Amino acid sequence: MAQVRWEYRIINIRSENYRLDPIYEAELNELGEEGWELVSITAINFKTGATDHIGMVFKRRKV
Repeated sequence: MAQVRWEYRIINIRSENYRLDPIYEAELNELGEEGWELVSITAINFKTGATDHIGMVFKRRKV
């Protein structure tokens, strides 16, 4: 039996007031259509004292 292999994609999306703008919904849906699955999400703070970006890690089976 062959071992399952994965590939990963990391994206950072700007957040406003701790929320994601719905404008990113189309991009996230496109990633889902391409087989990407969200496996991790984290708040990113660039020394401003507030979350100004959201980091997302996606994975999909490597073919």
